[in-house]
Amino acid sequence: MDDASGREDEHSDTGVSDNKPARSRQTYEQQIGNLSFGALKQAQDAVSRKRKRGSDTTADQEDKLVALRDRLRQIKEQKVSKPLEASKTAKKSKLSRQAPSDDSSDGDSASDSDSGPSEEDAPHKSRTSKHAPTAQSTKYQVSRRRQVVDVPKRNIRDPRFDAIHQRAPTGNLDKAYSFLVDYQKDEIKELKAEIKRTKSEEEKDILRRKVNSMENRLKAKAAKEREQEVLRKHRKEEKTKVEQGKTPYYLKKKELKEQALVEKFKGMKSKERQKLIEKRQKKESQKEKKRMPEARRMAVG
Repeated sequence: MDDASGREDEHSDTGVSDNKPARSRQTYEQQIGNLSFGALKQAQDAVSRKRKRGSDTTADQEDKLVALRDRLRQIKEQKVSKPLEASKTAKKSKLSRQAPSDDSSDGDSASDSDSGPSEEDAPHKSRTSKHAPTAQSTKYQVSRRRQVVDVPKRNIRDPRFDAIHQRAPTGNLDKAYSFLVDYQKDEIKELKAEIKRTKSEEEKDILRRKVNSMENRLKAKAAKEREQEVLRKHRKEEKTKVEQGKTPYYLKKKELKEQALVEKFKGMKSKERQKLIEKRQKKESQKEKKRMPEARRMAVG
């Protein structure tokens, strides 16, 4: 009797011990079902970290991990199935709205239904990993121009515009190209002679304008050369003064123009100088008249 009772007790103990893991597993599954997707993801990451560290996993932890994986798989399947179901329902509603017009349309719809699944019904293709190539549609045509072999580009040089072959003229450029001024003077003489020969007034006006523009250019160039000469002289003088220990003085634009004008008057004859002075005075008086009010201008006139 004692042996029988002992066996019964052992049997009852083993039954209880067998039921315990099943109940605990059911409770785990219920708890996991109530958890959110973010919490499940965090738990899975924590378990994977522990595995990487080399910690020993117990049977309970393995059960939790299996349950987590199952739950994640279910959530993914639900997410994938939802858009597919929505697209199918939308397509069915469209087909129900469109009434068949004739037999030909019925035949076309039947052939379409017999054909394979459309792009909307097709499952969404996702990459296995971020390093995997993306799945691209065959609608896009591949470009025909492709660089298969890298060919070195030929750089064609023009020696006329190359810095290697160009040589800067030694000395002053104005001296090197002073013959151009002589050419311009000869051209002015030829134009003046042509003005005398021509009879039409229109051609004479055109030639006169051309002569005036060329003469003005030569005068402007001469004035610039005078200013440069004055500046050179001033720099030489200041250089000697600096060597003596004095501070240099830099000419202003106004002073430079005045000194250049003085040099111009020195090189002119008395009659030419008088004419130039009268011309300048006349110009200044005209400017003053323009600045005056109309009443005073009439009184002066």
